[in-house]
Amino acid sequence: MVGRSGRVRSREQNIILVVLAVVIVALLWNFLGVILRLVLFAAVVYLVYRLLQSWT
Repeated sequence: MVGRSGRVRSREQNIILVVLAVVIVALLWNFLGVILRLVLFAAVVYLVYRLLQSWT
């Protein structure tokens, strides 16, 4: 793999970049999961609220 400077990246640099990419994606995945659960919770609360509102 050729870097921006035109030199060939070493194997160690590639391993570090792969590990860093995995860590970043894992953190973002966890963050997106939390956001998705909050949005789902808010949607269910809103639907229950509308249902209760229609009964009164």
